Amino acid sequence: MHSILTIPGLPLTDPVYVFTLILGLIWIAMKLSSQLRLPMIVLLIAFGAIAGTNGTNLIARDAQLILLERIGLLYIMLLAGLGLNLDLLQRSSKKVLSFGLLTFGVPFTIGFITGQLLTHNLIVSLLLGILYSPHTLMAYPIVVSLGIVQQEAIAVAVGGSVVTTVLTLSGFAILKAIHAGGIGLDLGIKLLIVFPIVVFGCFKLLPALGRKFLKDEDQSIEAFIFVLAAMFLTATLTHTIGIDAIVGAFLAGLALSRSVSKALMQRLEFVGNGLFIPAFALSVGVLSDPKIFVRHPENLGIAAVVIVGAVGAKYLAAWITGERFHYPKAEVMTMFGLTMSRSALVLVIALFGRNAGLLNDGIFNAIVAYIAVTCLIGPVITTISGRAINPSRWAETS
Repeated sequence: MHSILTIPGLPLTDPVYVFTLILGLIWIAMKLSSQLRLPMIVLLIAFGAIAGTNGTNLIARDAQLILLERIGLLYIMLLAGLGLNLDLLQRSSKKVLSFGLLTFGVPFTIGFITGQLLTHNLIVSLLLGILYSPHTLMAYPIVVSLGIVQQEAIAVAVGGSVVTTVLTLSGFAILKAIHAGGIGLDLGIKLLIVFPIVVFGCFKLLPALGRKFLKDEDQSIEAFIFVLAAMFLTATLTHTIGIDAIVGAFLAGLALSRSVSKALMQRLEFVGNGLFIPAFALSVGVLSDPKIFVRHPENLGIAAVVIVGAVGAKYLAAWITGERFHYPKAEVMTMFGLTMSRSALVLVIALFGRNAGLLNDGIFNAIVAYIAVTCLIGPVITTISGRAINPSRWAETS
């Protein structure tokens, strides 16, 4: 005879229990966010750390959470692409390329130097350079809520993120090839021939389909599914050729930005900001392990070097861009906050380094710590500086 009430073991594995916990934490974070005037993303990361296997062991980063996390990350990039003004981006293309090169090159250089200081190993130093460079637009929902997406500096930061991601993934692919014993012709074909074809096809085909299937002020379920299908299809194409799916999601958003109505955009944001993006932030929190630094206090020094170097490099890239293009301080700091957070891509690269024997436990744990710290601080800086750009919008929402 079965018991009426089944008490599950920990961590929770049943999808009903897991989803109940996730929705409960999201709801609590929403309530506390408005009361404490803190970004909900920050609270969700903290809740994830508490509820995760390194905290109270309520939830693990299993296949269920990874699925929601991955969709959330793709959703962030989709909304980032949809929210961009293509005309503004075209007018600012030189600035986008300049910032993208800076926000990749400066962190890569500092990461390489850090690797030389810590390990004196060329391959490890190159890997650390690549680990310092990419970022996740985790704080993008904040600039949307503050109504500053159309600011040129924000468009430059978002567009530059794609340049940085492509450079990071290209560098990572080359490093993996070197570690495996050589760079093959297929790698060059994928990066130099196949990827440009995918980009060209995306910007030719998706707008044409958008004009056919997305009508003015269309917010139907069919229109919603069409946009999601376009996102996953493009993400699948880029993922298939060895370039991260987030690049494909961003390209889909960018290609459809002129076709999606305001009403449909609101529906897309509603679903993303209500479930998938919060689940992504929660999953990042589950990854963190604050107890590491109690068990191994010697890792604190390594973590401090990594965090200061990686964060300082992103600030330096934003500052140089601001000086060059005469952006106000608030916009420079918003660019810095947007490009500070690191998560999924850095984790993927770090896991490769650990499994390949290139990163020891001390450096790997330092990388995880710097993911957690940047994901906590980035949204806070974006919120504070974003409010300075548009104080009237902040006053309305207070």
